[in-house]
Amino acid sequence: MNNPKNSLDHIYNELGNNICLYPFFGAFYQTNKVVNGNKNEHNSVRPCSLITYPYKIVTDWDITDNSIYNTRNNAAWKRMRQSFLDGKFQEIPECQVCINNECHGTTSPRMMNNKFYSDMLSIDIVEEVKKIAVTNEVTEVRSLDYYPSNYCNYSCIMCTGGASTQRLTYEIKVLKKYGDKQKLVLNPADPDFFDILKTVEIINFTGGETILQKQVIETIDYLIEQDLAKNITITLLTNASSYPDTLQEKFAKFKSVIYTVSIDGIGDVIEYQRRGAVWSDVEKNSLKLLKTGSAVVNYVITAVNVLSAMDFINWAYKNNIGPTRHPDQEYIFISPVNGTDDIHPCLSVNTLPTELKELALSRLTEGRKFYADINNKFFLKIIDRFISILNNADTMPELLPRFIEHITKEDSVSKKKLIEVVPEWAPYFTNEP
Repeated sequence: MNNPKNSLDHIYNELGNNICLYPFFGAFYQTNKVVNGNKNEHNSVRPCSLITYPYKIVTDWDITDNSIYNTRNNAAWKRMRQSFLDGKFQEIPECQVCINNECHGTTSPRMMNNKFYSDMLSIDIVEEVKKIAVTNEVTEVRSLDYYPSNYCNYSCIMCTGGASTQRLTYEIKVLKKYGDKQKLVLNPADPDFFDILKTVEIINFTGGETILQKQVIETIDYLIEQDLAKNITITLLTNASSYPDTLQEKFAKFKSVIYTVSIDGIGDVIEYQRRGAVWSDVEKNSLKLLKTGSAVVNYVITAVNVLSAMDFINWAYKNNIGPTRHPDQEYIFISPVNGTDDIHPCLSVNTLPTELKELALSRLTEGRKFYADINNKFFLKIIDRFISILNNADTMPELLPRFIEHITKEDSVSKKKLIEVVPEWAPYFTNEP
């Protein structure tokens, strides 16, 4: 912990259990967007990467006056900060992802960010939030999520073109989503982006596959050239398709480097869910990253991979992921697939027919016995989160036709069909009873 005053218990005691620190100290800065037609798209800076738009108001976070700083003090940002100060997290319409995660018994991005900030920020968090509360004005960005490009070598079934170039190609060629009008806009960074880099303590690179993005490497080089790297922790979201050997010398100049590794299963399951993945490469690279002690796993739970969740857990146990390190630290996060579009809801566990949901629960319950016998609290906690997500997910039969339609299109370009990878789904893709 960089500041002994920043214990999470102290933060929640002083600011309330419903606080989210991100709108006070962070900013999700995006300079790319997939557009339809010739619309001129602005850069945006949002108080979360998972903001939902229940009222279709998507311009609240557009950069104004070419200034990230000024935009973070517009009416939308102030409204959100005030709502958290008033303890109204559950009432904020844009926060449905975190609300749903917490209702389903799994760790939310709000909770993860709060813990990360309590560990990593050097300022007195409670004192700074109370200062901001007086005027609801912020003058510094302590943590910057930077999303410069959607360049990615995967086309994950739960992804969109905005987060992957391969997925964008799929949307255009297979889904014919917007015909030839769909395109990617890459804008330069706003002028005060470089001022922010002078005082920021955390930079979270996101995408896209961050390790392969030239803008990420350019920013890393800039921070080193300006002698800023030694004061900054960087995090990188990666699919572990490669290992950044050539970047290790540069990474050594930073205060610390943390990886979030996306692993949604093993073998054929991850190769289907994350099209483009080669499990042998992912396994080798992810274990190399995880054994550095500076990496965590993010498992996106879907109707595709939940039936084999115990295979992933047993793999993680076999490879000593988690329990051999700090017992209070989280190393495996489970993220329910989220979204308000036509794709993501049908990929959620809510799509599971009752018999498949019961099968998934029975496998987890049976697998849990081994970890109970050896009293492995780390993996018991992970299994219980899977079980909680399933128990709290309403069965929604209306999603099944959309799931079948979606998977049928994915099958048309995948190495294997879903029913070859997860045969339990076969009866729902045939005329068999």
